[in-house]
Amino acid sequence: MRICLLGDFMGNPDEGMKNVSKTIRDKLSLKHNILALNSRDVFKKGFVKSIRSFQPEIIHYLHGPTIRSLVLLEGLTIISGNKAKTISSATRPYFSKYSRWTIPLLKPDLILTQSSKSESVFKKMGCRVEFLPNGVDCVKFAPVNENEKLTLRRQFDLPENAIIVLHVGHIKPNRNLDVFKEIQKIENVQVVIVGGITETADERLKKDLQNIGVKVFHKLYDDISQFYKMADLYVFPLKDAGNKLPDSYNQVGAIDLPLSIFEAMACNLPVITTKFGALERLFESGGGFYYTENKEEIVNGVRSIFFQSDCNTRKKVLPYDWGKVVTRIESEYQSILQ
Repeated sequence: MRICLLGDFMGNPDEGMKNVSKTIRDKLSLKHNILALNSRDVFKKGFVKSIRSFQPEIIHYLHGPTIRSLVLLEGLTIISGNKAKTISSATRPYFSKYSRWTIPLLKPDLILTQSSKSESVFKKMGCRVEFLPNGVDCVKFAPVNENEKLTLRRQFDLPENAIIVLHVGHIKPNRNLDVFKEIQKIENVQVVIVGGITETADERLKKDLQNIGVKVFHKLYDDISQFYKMADLYVFPLKDAGNKLPDSYNQVGAIDLPLSIFEAMACNLPVITTKFGALERLFESGGGFYYTENKEEIVNGVRSIFFQSDCNTRKKVLPYDWGKVVTRIESEYQSILQ
């Protein structure tokens, strides 16, 4: 197939949507003719010409959707001679309340959603919708033995015998990171936060966390998997926006199916998480995977989880290896081309 992908392919994939863009591009390129364009370059010289000359069968916008992305897809359909089918992945959808009425007018041929909330909203607006989760590289993200774990801890100057509680993501107030101040107070626990650099960090929050003893690693790492491999537990404390689409980019602090949770599970870490996005749709509680409702439950969960011995989170996430997810994407492409 001739597939045009619109996303963020620049730099190192240190955050969710950039990671998704690059992984899907690389996997599809093994079997298909791919034109990968950065969506922010739409007004640069040669952007439109490259699509027109490529003559795509599929134009897939990998981020959003937003009103801007839907307008762009509509325009590119016209440019391609109304021959291309359009798809939008709903990784982190947001529309102002004044722009939502345009969705039925600009709807693409298919929206791939990653939460029940998005699925319901777009279906009510007459869009063709399929639920399709993110994936994870189960080779790169895999458990290690105790010797390898200790070597990694020494490399990053972390206590060898402490219980390391990990969180990976941007250091921003909308990620509910204050809970880690309480977790850090638990005896023999060391909190480690690996902050993304794509978005500007909240320096006051970062300093507050460091002052209480949280180890914050805030730079670009070529291999983020090493932090999961040396950890004992992953905690994801973000609050979901509820049953409505958010009005702005900053209203929700993560994509609908956070990659960090998948990566932690692939390393067979126990996971304590809020009921964020479509997580409940994919994973039942138990076997090292536990849902919480509030800060108190998260902290109590950290205190008690190490009395559990039946962790099998890797087994739970294996069906979402990127190879299997991209095969499903190919099937969706075929379905709208028929």
